[in-house]
Amino acid sequence: MIRDAAAFGSALQLPSVLLLWIAVLLRAPSALRSAAQRAVLLAVATAAAAMTLNLPAVLREAARHSEANTVAGARNVLGVLSAGAVLYFVAQATTDARRFKVILALATGSVLAVLFALDLAAEPHLRIEIPVSGTPAPSLFYWLVLIGTHLGANTLCVLMCLRYSTTSASRSLTLGLRLFGLGTALVGLYWLGYLLRVTAGARWPLPWLPLLMDLHGVLRALAVSVPTYAVFRRAVSSIATAWRLWPMWNDLVTAVPHVALAPPRHRIWDVVWPRIPHHVLVYRRIIETRDAILALTDHGSPLAAPPSPGRTPGFEAAPDAAALAAVVKSAREAKLRGLAPTSHPSGFSTVGSTDLAGERAFLLRMAKVYRSMPAHVDPDPTPGADD
Repeated sequence: MIRDAAAFGSALQLPSVLLLWIAVLLRAPSALRSAAQRAVLLAVATAAAAMTLNLPAVLREAARHSEANTVAGARNVLGVLSAGAVLYFVAQATTDARRFKVILALATGSVLAVLFALDLAAEPHLRIEIPVSGTPAPSLFYWLVLIGTHLGANTLCVLMCLRYSTTSASRSLTLGLRLFGLGTALVGLYWLGYLLRVTAGARWPLPWLPLLMDLHGVLRALAVSVPTYAVFRRAVSSIATAWRLWPMWNDLVTAVPHVALAPPRHRIWDVVWPRIPHHVLVYRRIIETRDAILALTDHGSPLAAPPSPGRTPGFEAAPDAAALAAVVKSAREAKLRGLAPTSHPSGFSTVGSTDLAGERAFLLRMAKVYRSMPAHVDPDPTPGADD
C-alpha cells in the first residue's frame, strides 16, 4: 500500500502542476480586479511555481548543471511567498486588514532573510534537502523555520476557510472555500510529516508526502476554478435557452418584426458569434417573444380552456403553455395571411410568470409544444390590412 501511494504520487505530480497552471491562467483576467482573488491567485501561482521546480525533469536538468541547490532555494522562497499570500487572503476578513498586511509583509521578508542567512552560515552543502536518513541540509534550524512558517499559515487558512464557508450565502463561494481549505489541510499534513522526520527521525510519513502535495495541488486548482465553472455553466444554460427559444421566437418576430431590436439571424450564428453576451441575448429573446405574443393579441382567439390532453402534445406537463402555443400559432398564421384583427379580451397577458426565471421556464415549455403543433386559422370573411 505504501509503495502504491508513492507510485500514485509520482504519477500525479505532473498532472497536478498542469492543473494548477491552467487554473491560474483561467482565473487571472477576473482575479486581477479583486484584492482577495489576487491573493488567492498569487498563493496558487507561487505554489504551482514551487511544485514545478520539484518536477523530476527540472531536478535532473538542475543537477546536470550543478544548480540543484539554487533550484531548491528558489523552491523554498516560492513556498514562503505562497504561505504569505495565503495569509494575505486571510487578512481580507480581518477587522484591521491594512495593519495586518503591513505586519505580514514584514514577517514574510523576515522569514526569507532568516532562511538566506541560515543557508549562508551553514557548512558547505551540495543540496538543500531533508534526506531519507541523515542530517537535514543546510541545518535543522533552517528547516524548523521553514516548516513552522508553513504550518502556521496553513492552520490559520484552514480555520478561516471553515469559518466563512459555513456563513457564505453563495454555493460557489462555499464550495471554493471548502476545496481550498481541504487542499491547504493536505499541504499542512505534508509539512507535518517533514516535521516528524526532522525532529523525531520518523521515516514512515515520507512515501505519503508527494501524494499529499499533489492532491493539494488538484484541490487548490479546483477551488480556483469554481467561479470559472459557474460562469461556464451559466453560459451553457444561456446558450441552450437561446437555442431552444429560437424557432418560436423567429416565427413570431417574422410576423411582427417591430418587436425585435435586431433582425433574426440563423440560430447557429447566435451561438458561435452572438452580437451581445449570451445571458443578454436570452433576456432579449424572452422579452421580444412576450412582446410578439402581445402584438398578436387581436389576431388570436380568446384564450380558453385547452383541448384534451390526448390532442395537445405536452398538455399534461403545462396546460397554459400548450393552450397559449396553439392560440399564438393560429394568430401568427392569421396575421401573415392578412386576416382582419378583432378586438377581444384574449387573455394572452395573464398566462406565464411574473419573474424572469419563471418566464424563461414557461416559454421553454411553450416553445416545445409550439414546434409540434399544427397551425389552425379560423376563417374570417373580412380581410384586413396588416397592422
